[in-house]
Amino acid sequence: MDIKTLLDNLHDEVSCSVCMCPFTDPKQLPCLHSFCLHCLNGIQRTSGVRGKITCPECRRQFQIPGSGNPSELPTNFRINSLLDVLAIKECSTVNVKCRNCDKRSAQTSYCFQCCSFWCEECIVGHNIIRENKDHRTVALKDFQDQDIKAVLERPAFCQKKHHENKELEFFCKGCKVAICNTCAVTLHEGHGKMPLQEATDERKTQINSMIRSLKDKVVEKQREVEQFNQRSIAFQSKVTEVKSQVQSCVDEIIAIIETRKQDVFDAVDNQAKKSLESLSQKKEEVEKQLKRIESAVEKTETLLKRSFSTEILGFSETFDTILQEQNTQENRDTECIPRFSFTKSEKLINLLSMSEGIGNVEFVFSETKAQQSGAKGKESSKVTIGGNKGANVRDSPLKTQVQTRRFRSVLSFGRKGESVGMLNKPWSMAVNDRDEIAVVDYDNHRVSVFSSDGTHLRSFGRRGNNDGEFRNPKGIAFDSHGNIVVADSWNHRVQVFDSNGNFLTKFGQQGSRANQLKYPEGLSINGNGDIIVADRDNKLIKIFSSSGGYLRKFGGAGSLVEPYHCIQHGQYFIVSDHGDDSIKMFDLGGKLISQFGKQGKKDGEFNKPRYLSVNKEGLLMVCDAGNHRVQLFELSGKFVTKFGSKGSERGMFNFPRSTANLGDGRIVVCDKENNRIQVFDKI
Repeated sequence: MDIKTLLDNLHDEVSCSVCMCPFTDPKQLPCLHSFCLHCLNGIQRTSGVRGKITCPECRRQFQIPGSGNPSELPTNFRINSLLDVLAIKECSTVNVKCRNCDKRSAQTSYCFQCCSFWCEECIVGHNIIRENKDHRTVALKDFQDQDIKAVLERPAFCQKKHHENKELEFFCKGCKVAICNTCAVTLHEGHGKMPLQEATDERKTQINSMIRSLKDKVVEKQREVEQFNQRSIAFQSKVTEVKSQVQSCVDEIIAIIETRKQDVFDAVDNQAKKSLESLSQKKEEVEKQLKRIESAVEKTETLLKRSFSTEILGFSETFDTILQEQNTQENRDTECIPRFSFTKSEKLINLLSMSEGIGNVEFVFSETKAQQSGAKGKESSKVTIGGNKGANVRDSPLKTQVQTRRFRSVLSFGRKGESVGMLNKPWSMAVNDRDEIAVVDYDNHRVSVFSSDGTHLRSFGRRGNNDGEFRNPKGIAFDSHGNIVVADSWNHRVQVFDSNGNFLTKFGQQGSRANQLKYPEGLSINGNGDIIVADRDNKLIKIFSSSGGYLRKFGGAGSLVEPYHCIQHGQYFIVSDHGDDSIKMFDLGGKLISQFGKQGKKDGEFNKPRYLSVNKEGLLMVCDAGNHRVQLFELSGKFVTKFGSKGSERGMFNFPRSTANLGDGRIVVCDKENNRIQVFDKI
């Protein structure tokens, strides 16, 4: 790291992750994490374990050497040098303490041999001492980059009492510690020793050899990763090929069915044509008969009107002949159209049913090599997909088709207000192992806890910036001890409470440095107990230890626009990017590897996605707030189903914010603008 970069990040380098202040007497644990001595003393007192200490960062436990007091731990001389550099850098605004008289002054000089600061008066006395005539001193206002570099490269001094001014010059082979000349002739008399620089060079050679070996292994692993990438590409290509084959099969089946359908249509049309022609002929015959009958009736009626009685009697036979002739004409069958219907082919239906499938996809797994598996023996297995409906696919690298799910609201509780048990814009929530639902009550500046049936249990917090107070809290989570962790957004910090709401600790303050936050939004807890915070306005995801110590970060401009929530699932971080209307996946190193979604209202599209969770079936649930719904996806990003629409009726939402899972698999949804919590069950 160059001097400019070091100076720009100096505060981060010299801040203790426990007390968040510049180090005082920095001590280093075997895991290479460093903390203030008074912080380590406090941690040991709290643990009650004598002689051992647990690192607040990595949670590993170590035996303290010597008497078991943290003061016996090695001093981090690099941090001490950095603290001196910080004092030099800020001398114009923060007075520096003189080593001799303890007076603080901006007009101070630094002695590179004494490795200490001297005020204007004391530096005169320092320089007139004969033993100090070869000492090099520089006024802080005259410091150059090369002088800062010299401070960083200053020698280490012995930690033994009364040896504090003795430079470490030797390495004791038996005790494996660096020692001063006085230690060499007293405490380590008779031990094998060698010059410190010679021991350092020897150790560097050993370490460099190990590094070269590891680099060779890195190259080997990179080749393996590349092989996996190539296999993945080939596998995806094969997946596309198989899908194409399936589509071709389906198209062929559809073409055959379409042909058979047309055959049936043609047969129906032919028979219909013949039947309609026959019907038309018979209709013509009946129409002719109708005309003859009408003519006979008309003729007879005319004769009756015009004839006298004697004529009517004389024409009696004529009338009988005319009428009887028409009356005895044959009646035609009007039911001449055949009755027909369609009977489906049960054989074809059975062949195309889910029990038979349209074909089979076979996966053949090669034998597992010994170095790839912890299981003993060799095994070759075949997996078939496309057979029995709902069958489990064991050992398959592909997921079975997820059936469409429907959900119904089985419980709703909460209404707008400030009284106990009422809500005012519930923002997010979390569920513990007792199925208690902890809700962040945003505009009431508190947290309320309910049972799974909606009974109010307790509330804690009020508006303010003191410990246990909130200003518009947002994210919430339960840790493995049942403690409640809350993102106190407008106070730019995270607070931790016990299960009853008693304040335990806090971390963070407003700013853009590593251990600072700017309007933190959602948070979650991973399997290690680390706290994952969406540092919204810094466009970062930051990870802190369970005690609040800063661990690492990822994201930033270019990969995240406005991160709202982040959860860790397996080997991935999943982030809802509210500003980009998408869900993004990162590996554990913080590298963006994939994303899905865009702005819109269709399935798989988003309008300001908010909080995330994974349900009991392993599906990712996304609160699609602006679309007033919850969408469910496979972890690959494939849309599965959704539920909810805009409204205030049961089962409807008005800007849903977050989801959580009860122990029985039911889903709890925070319905923000309706000021209520809804519980859903799968139909």
